[in-house]
Amino acid sequence: MAQNSASLTMQELSKAHENVIITNPNVVGEGKSKDLSTDVLTDSGDVSPGKQEDKPTAKVPILNRIKGVSLFVFASILASTYGGFVKYMDTLPSGEVVLVTCSYAACLIGLFISFQGHSVISFPRKKWVFLRCALASTALPCKVWSVQNMPLGNATALIFTSPIMTCVLARVILKEKINLFHVFAIVVGLTGIILIARPSFIFPSEEAEDYPLWYNIVPLITALSLSLAYVCQRHIGSAVNCFVVTFYGLVCQSLAGIILQAATQSSYVNPSCYTFRGMLLCLCFTQATSTLSVNKGLSYEKATTASLIRNLDTVLAFLLQVVVFKEAAESLSLIGAALIMIGTISLTLSKMFGVDCGVQL
Repeated sequence: MAQNSASLTMQELSKAHENVIITNPNVVGEGKSKDLSTDVLTDSGDVSPGKQEDKPTAKVPILNRIKGVSLFVFASILASTYGGFVKYMDTLPSGEVVLVTCSYAACLIGLFISFQGHSVISFPRKKWVFLRCALASTALPCKVWSVQNMPLGNATALIFTSPIMTCVLARVILKEKINLFHVFAIVVGLTGIILIARPSFIFPSEEAEDYPLWYNIVPLITALSLSLAYVCQRHIGSAVNCFVVTFYGLVCQSLAGIILQAATQSSYVNPSCYTFRGMLLCLCFTQATSTLSVNKGLSYEKATTASLIRNLDTVLAFLLQVVVFKEAAESLSLIGAALIMIGTISLTLSKMFGVDCGVQL
């Protein structure tokens, strides 16, 4: 009897030990990870970035990379369309356009959230979400102010230094790895933007507009804010529903529109033309969908990749100027557009086929 009871006791201890191992939350299962990382998959199949530990992790599927890249390209198309509509409606104050489009877009996203049953009050990583929204809201009025008060080429060239800042910040904060495709896309992309924008500090001319030197700080603030916003959204990943993040971002940008309207001391204009009213509704849709695409795409792909692919905004805006607004295309602009396309396509193909050149920084 004593031997049998001792044997039963040993069996019970063994089973209890196995249960502890199975239920221990520190044990990482196959294809899953407890800790957040740029190359770790969650249970839902999305990428949820964060601090990386020395544990075996699953590589991001190519399908997820294709989803992320496709969402960024789609966001660039929508952002360029937004810019084209805004240029056509130049009689409306910039602050009013931002306020109307972002507030209506926030209402549209709010309806989707109510149908989905997600909470806009109870969600994780609130500090990161509101920091991301505050940064995006800082970038928007700074970008509009830069375009209005500086030569367009200078403002564009300085704003699109954002990929370089994103590359550095993502490497330092998120520990994202950078390969030769990223470096190549940064170099040719920035060169292409300079050729399209032709800033006066690189291409001096007698017709160049003079402005105070400190004005250059504003578009650099825009670039830094955009870079930090991308890094924040990448850290949030799929932990927070992308509709919730987009909703709060649009609300904050609506407040930024009010501030911009007050700062420029512009009076509100009631658009009597039905064309303008229809365009404002289109802007609401493009603003909501573009922001949503970026937020969702950053749950699949790296912040550096997102920022580099958004260089397509410049190429698409250039095409709109030539095709829609009938502006003459110069040879340097065509070369610049080709360089941006080459850098973006090479980076996109490397993501689709999982090619890293074997060299990572």
